[in-house]
Amino acid sequence: MEGKNEQREDGGSTGGRGDGIVRSGDVYELTIDSLAFGGEGVARLQSAGKPLVVFVEDVVPGDKVEVKIGTKKRNFARGFVEKIIEPSRERIAARCKHFGGQTGCGGCVWQFLDVGKQRSYKEQQVRDSLKRIGGVKEDVVLPILGGEPWFYRNKMEFSFERTVDGKLGLGLHVKRRHYDVVELTECFLAEPFAGELVRFVREFFLDFEKRKGFDPELVLKTFTVRAGKNTGEIMMILCAENGKENFVEEFGGALQEYCVGRKIPLDSFYFLHVSNHKGQRNSTVSRLVFGKPVIQETLQIPGGQVLRFDISPQAFFQPNTEMAQVLYAKALEAAGLTGAETVFDLYCGTGTIGLFCASKAAKVYGVELNPSSVANAKANADLNGITNAEFLCGDVQAVLESVKAEPEVVLVDPPRNGLAPKVVDMVAAFGPRRLVYVSCNPTSLARDAALFAEKGYQLLSVQPVDQFPQTYHIECVALFQKEPR
Repeated sequence: MEGKNEQREDGGSTGGRGDGIVRSGDVYELTIDSLAFGGEGVARLQSAGKPLVVFVEDVVPGDKVEVKIGTKKRNFARGFVEKIIEPSRERIAARCKHFGGQTGCGGCVWQFLDVGKQRSYKEQQVRDSLKRIGGVKEDVVLPILGGEPWFYRNKMEFSFERTVDGKLGLGLHVKRRHYDVVELTECFLAEPFAGELVRFVREFFLDFEKRKGFDPELVLKTFTVRAGKNTGEIMMILCAENGKENFVEEFGGALQEYCVGRKIPLDSFYFLHVSNHKGQRNSTVSRLVFGKPVIQETLQIPGGQVLRFDISPQAFFQPNTEMAQVLYAKALEAAGLTGAETVFDLYCGTGTIGLFCASKAAKVYGVELNPSSVANAKANADLNGITNAEFLCGDVQAVLESVKAEPEVVLVDPPRNGLAPKVVDMVAAFGPRRLVYVSCNPTSLARDAALFAEKGYQLLSVQPVDQFPQTYHIECVALFQKEPR
């Protein structure tokens, strides 16, 4: 086999085609050392006498695998498993039949690892990122916190797609393929009834298409299940693009009958109709077909009140209710509020963290670019009788330039790419005594930690939270404190 070599004791091999250079298409026997953030396994080779890291999908540390090199760059390569020669002792059987393989579901990536091992690797990835990228010398990472590893998602969106022969499918996307779906019959992340429900919805539309046909312009897009984990309320949402709505009432009636027969508490059913025509601005019309306009979820503030949240079809809410409550509680704990502080909650979304802090602060200012999220934040404040939280709509940089308040505590919950350097400068210029940074990406957190260190802020602790078991995603709550001059 071209490019295949004897494996060294360190898990690498001696070269590609006799000249010691690794090339695309070469095949090597490798042993996986660890897992990188993003879920890929890490192995190592020598290429022209220099170290080369090889990232490999669908592997577990300790796996001995035959890997074909795909992309080759100067310092790293990406490879694909041709064969598992000897499985790792850490590898376990996946629970879901749709997991794994080239045509497997992309909803999970780590079902072949025990959840305890998953969390151990996530915790280590946070440490490695802070040390390698952030230059953090002391170990400030606390033991990772986790909850229920199955059926934890309060929202799951299933996609409609057409197969090559024109058949309508409904499920989750195949990994790395955004136009193909796995036709699910089970899912261990969503509600326990989701697999059978998806099958019912798929079969209804296949039958409807055969009997009556759809408007040629109509494209079925998604079917979504939203759940109040603490309230037991359920909302379902069907989304379609263009075309006529001549199927909605019939589907709604069939869906209601199906849920009643299986004792699924369907409190609300919406139809979202997206208008998407060339040369026109996209618009979405939300129609309540039956049931309540919103469902509710609740979260408990440690030692305080229970907050209620209205969830509309397009409102954002953290997908894991149990661990969202843990995440927000840790952010509140890190803020160290006494009741006298002014708090800035930047990138506040629907205001959840700021509302958690409001009962223990003098004033909370939330800043968010998305107008609908700001409207939701204000509605949630009203729903809970919170009067000391003000939500401002606009770009964070622009709002910080105009706001008159002086915060003692700043909370940030930025997107995956972290904070813009200008925002770091502006936050530091306010001189808050404490900065609480909620992160969904340890690499951007580590980069920003180095920037805040230059501004005189010491990283005291990082609390990893496993919001998304069976995936590589990690949430963290980092606490920075201004060092005395």
